[in-house]
Amino acid sequence: MAEGTRTVRTLTDMVTRSYRTNHLMRNSGWVIVATGINGVLGLIFWAEAAHLFAASTVGSVSALIAAMTFASTVALMGLGTTAVQVLPKADDELWSTAVNAVLIGGVVFGLLAGVITAVVVPHISPNLSFAAHPTMVLAVVVGTMVLTVATLLDYVFTAERATHFVTIRGASFGVIKVVFLTLLLVAGVRSGVWIVGAWVISSALTTGGTLLWQVRRLGRPHRYRAKGVVTYVRRWFGILMLHHMTALGSVMIPTLMPVLVVTRLSSVASAHFYVAWLLSSILLTVSSAVAGNLLAELSYGDESMATKIRRAARLIAALLLPPALVLVLLGREILRVFGSGYAAHSYGLLLLFVVVAIPDAVINVYVTVLRVRGEPHKAAAMNIGIAVIALGGAWALMGVLGVAGAAWAWALAQGVGCIYVAVDTRMIRHRTVMTSPADGGL
Repeated sequence: MAEGTRTVRTLTDMVTRSYRTNHLMRNSGWVIVATGINGVLGLIFWAEAAHLFAASTVGSVSALIAAMTFASTVALMGLGTTAVQVLPKADDELWSTAVNAVLIGGVVFGLLAGVITAVVVPHISPNLSFAAHPTMVLAVVVGTMVLTVATLLDYVFTAERATHFVTIRGASFGVIKVVFLTLLLVAGVRSGVWIVGAWVISSALTTGGTLLWQVRRLGRPHRYRAKGVVTYVRRWFGILMLHHMTALGSVMIPTLMPVLVVTRLSSVASAHFYVAWLLSSILLTVSSAVAGNLLAELSYGDESMATKIRRAARLIAALLLPPALVLVLLGREILRVFGSGYAAHSYGLLLLFVVVAIPDAVINVYVTVLRVRGEPHKAAAMNIGIAVIALGGAWALMGVLGVAGAAWAWALAQGVGCIYVAVDTRMIRHRTVMTSPADGGL
């Protein structure tokens, strides 16, 4: 009995020590937990909507939310990624200025992106004409701004090795939107507009709570003020733009593809695509979360790059395999929760997205490597190139393969990205060998 107690205590001590010292695993784990919780709650939200609204309504609304997400990414302007590199070594004054730049930039650029989205989206397709209603215009503008600020705050928590706050915000957002939609439906509200309304109001409430409570819990002296923000942006402008283009390229595919599907095909096809992507998003988020935290860890400079990259690769592999197997084996049954039509039309798309997760992981880690190596221009060019190939290929292939063409184009584009990674890595190794001193040389 005593030996068993000592064994349990030893294992507990090992886990506790690993949690405290392995920042990459801990912070990536919290982000993935947040994604998992929010993903499950998101599935409940959309399953509820799918049973109570026509597939065409779900498709149109999900395409609008995807457009808002893309607009929010445009509004990030590289502020978040730059903060991840600046905050770990910043003194109190620079830290406060960087956080204020993140928040002020999020509000200003988020509102601007929201206004542009509200004006443009209704004219993209007749299936999105409902977005021209004044209530929807307000929801798009406010929702885009709030999502921008929330995403930028997540970057701050990543830089501070405090991603448990990301989990709290994500879980709160998921719970509130499910409860809000349920209350509306119990009250007899059956307008698809309120799907967007529930999403926006929930996001606003959780982001407000983050600003009022979580930022203060980081333990750094901070005041909300505009002083020094302009100087900060000017100083980092070049890096901001390159990080911005890199981030933009990485989200162009998942956020613009539903809009492309609803325009090229139909709202029903968009619904089938969106639900398959929603189920697979945990896979796509794993490598993104680990790569984002890897950038933060490398910014601290307390271990070699090679060591942390190997650790990140092992972590991604361990985290990807279990959910991938679940989706392959049980994906069709999970899709039945949304309805028999989704099980029939979305499962093949889901399998393709499982495959996409592998090259996507390689590309996400390599983007971090390029950033740390001082080559953000390569990262930006690679991500934008992949997005252009995927979206352009989807438009062409959907005319032949239907909605499956969008998934195939995504997979092919990620394959091209992996080829670029292999070629660039080989060229760098070749240059390293050529510039190294010869045996016995100077």
